[in-house]
Amino acid sequence: MNAYLWSIWNTIVRFGLARPSASELALLILLGASVLALRAFRENYLKVWIVGWLALVASHLAEHCVAAKIPAPFDLVVVQTTFLLAAGLLAGAVLLYTRNRDLLLPLTVITPLLVGLGGARVLVWPDSLPLRVAVEVSYRFILLTASLALLRARRGRWEPSAWLLALCLPLLHLSWPSFTDSIPGNAYLAAEIALGVCMLLVVFEEARARTRQLRAVQAITTSLLTAQQYGNVVQSALEELKKLTRVRAAWFRLREGEQLVATHAVGLSSDFLRDSGLTPVNEEIQKLLAQSAPQVTTRETPGPEPELCLENEKIRQLIIVPVAGNKAPIGLLLLGDSGSRHWTSEELDFLQACAKQLGIAVENFRLLEQNLRSQRQWINTFDSIHDIILAHDADYRIIKANQVLLEQLGAAAADVVGKTCEAALPHTLGQWTGCPYCAMGGDEEFTEGADPCFGGFSVVSTSSYTEQGSPQKGTIHVVRDVTERRSAEERYRLLFEQVQEGVYVADPEGKLIDCNDAFVHMLGYSNRDELLVLNLDMEICADPAQRDAFRREIETHNLVRNFEVTLRRKDGTLLLAVESSFAKRNATGKIERYQGFVLDMTEKRRAE
Repeated sequence: MNAYLWSIWNTIVRFGLARPSASELALLILLGASVLALRAFRENYLKVWIVGWLALVASHLAEHCVAAKIPAPFDLVVVQTTFLLAAGLLAGAVLLYTRNRDLLLPLTVITPLLVGLGGARVLVWPDSLPLRVAVEVSYRFILLTASLALLRARRGRWEPSAWLLALCLPLLHLSWPSFTDSIPGNAYLAAEIALGVCMLLVVFEEARARTRQLRAVQAITTSLLTAQQYGNVVQSALEELKKLTRVRAAWFRLREGEQLVATHAVGLSSDFLRDSGLTPVNEEIQKLLAQSAPQVTTRETPGPEPELCLENEKIRQLIIVPVAGNKAPIGLLLLGDSGSRHWTSEELDFLQACAKQLGIAVENFRLLEQNLRSQRQWINTFDSIHDIILAHDADYRIIKANQVLLEQLGAAAADVVGKTCEAALPHTLGQWTGCPYCAMGGDEEFTEGADPCFGGFSVVSTSSYTEQGSPQKGTIHVVRDVTERRSAEERYRLLFEQVQEGVYVADPEGKLIDCNDAFVHMLGYSNRDELLVLNLDMEICADPAQRDAFRREIETHNLVRNFEVTLRRKDGTLLLAVESSFAKRNATGKIERYQGFVLDMTEKRRAE
């Protein structure tokens, strides 16, 4: 390295160039540092700044080192044109940094004109004071405009490097002995060195800001992966964004129907959440939710937050970021600041990206909660059914068993689900293979018979299903224990058959539905089937007037007692009897059937 520098020095001496001064060496060092910074941070504004700084260094070197080798007045032309070019490029770099693109086009046009004017003035009108003043005013106006743009862009932020950069930029000047000789040269040198150092500090601060943004995104992503509820994700995101943006408060409003509910907050008092916890979704809020870009407003602007509540929290500026999911708006992310700062488009884009990620996370968590809630409701419904429910796949491996079946088996779900029916269900009441209820019913949808597993009698409903996305079929059995019902029916049948009176069941049109053997024998028929094809009103009751009176009585009182009737036997003879009957009605009160008890009174009447 020393040999390389020595060779450069020998070249300078060989060409007869003057040795650079300490101030020019300092500017060269800053140029080298800027180039090194460019290798690490590929920023467009830094590239333009380096070119402008190179032009500034060239102006100084032309004035002190190579002026003797350039004939007059071209030496002065080189000095002033390179300085004017440097002023335009440095101002352009600042405007690029502040993303003030509206001023870049005028600057691009003015800078070449100003450079040409500066060179022409030296060559053509060297003694023209108005032109010299015009040049001085023009480049100072350019530098001052860039400084004001920088101050406006960094308004409301604690960034001393940017403030000092804006202060030093207008201090760049051309040498004008009548005015500049009264100010010490070290003051201008200090301003130029401070200008270069401040730009490097601004670059490093931008890099630190991006690093903080990446850390915030990483923290939010980590909370997404580890959180069990969306509330933890929202709270973590608010804390990270408040720390990153250095605002006074951050809070989140979730849309619940036609209201925005303040669910999470950082930096707000409990009074704020109590007084403005619910915000109705009006037309203005609908417009905010429909937008994708963040909105920067003040507390006086109508919005989702009451002005008085914001004033009590000492919040002056409000940043509203819509939070949207893939299907619908989720809510609003709000940042409140006590000052009034300028938010760059990059910062707003970052907030929008965070809100998008947060919206998708909240939407996914809410969908997951809905699925879990539906699953719990389904499980509760599944287990609340008093019948046995058994689901198995095509290989007879149990997929689901409800609580009733588990209680019958005296086992937990983990001990049953996944096993085959043969391994999990009892074989004490018979031998079967595969599934006892499939073997019991075959291909029938409903089957009634002896339960092959738990004894007694059961009605089995069998249904097939196919898993979504899979061709494999499964089977669901719903097993209802009907042992008590069968016992009751058997007792009723025994009573029905063994009672000595004739018993019949008929509909209102007289069609016989059922009867016992006593009624069959009473009317002289040989079997029940022979009697059930007859009509009670038209073919068995001999007196239609009696039947009409029977209907009126039972319609009024719902029953008759010891009602005298005359019946016709199979051989045509008449039978005197007394009937006690009642009517069974449906839900609308209409009679569905008559059930009667008939006692043969023929012999008794003869005896009388």
